[in-house]
Amino acid sequence: MKAIDLVEVQKHYGAVRALDGISAGFETGTLTHVAGPNGAGKSTLLRVIAGLTRPTRGRVAVLGVDLFRSLHAGERGRVGYLGADAGLYGELTLRENLQFCTRLHGVDKSRVDAVLDRLDLAEMSARPVSTLSLGFRRRAGLARLLVSDPELWLLDEPWNGLDADASASLASELRAHGEAGRTALVAAHVVGEYAGLFDRGVALHDGRLEEV
Repeated sequence: MKAIDLVEVQKHYGAVRALDGISAGFETGTLTHVAGPNGAGKSTLLRVIAGLTRPTRGRVAVLGVDLFRSLHAGERGRVGYLGADAGLYGELTLRENLQFCTRLHGVDKSRVDAVLDRLDLAEMSARPVSTLSLGFRRRAGLARLLVSDPELWLLDEPWNGLDADASASLASELRAHGEAGRTALVAAHVVGEYAGLFDRGVALHDGRLEEV
């Protein structure tokens, strides 16, 4: 079963074609590395699949749902996107942010403490997110993802700003996500020692997708 099905997807910004007629499918339960240089369209691809950016043309089906025809919040909640921004409210503490996520997604609030412990964030939980370092904000973004427990992960350069321990923790969480039969697309310039995590590799060049 395809977790993601793209049919002739285009995204134009004026004369720039960030995505230029992409047709591709990504099977459920696979971890895919999306490579490509700056400006290749990696971030745009993930944002389109997340339903955050509407394509200029084409069809985007995610987990069996056409995101741009069916706008139910419950369906959007099955997809977790983590970009450069952690997606958290800076004036709230990390714990308050995660508690809000449990209410928003209808999951057990006990997940908050479990995730904080898993990611070694308990000591930071009472601090406003805006006061956290880049590395801890990146880790906090991963915590948001784990608390909301989406089926599909879309991660944009997730290793940026992480130290060695946090990088290994992210790799471990990705591995567990895949072993649970779930799906992830990870856009990253370089994955280095974590290349073995992925079942598949694709690359974007000038808005076109190819296997690697």
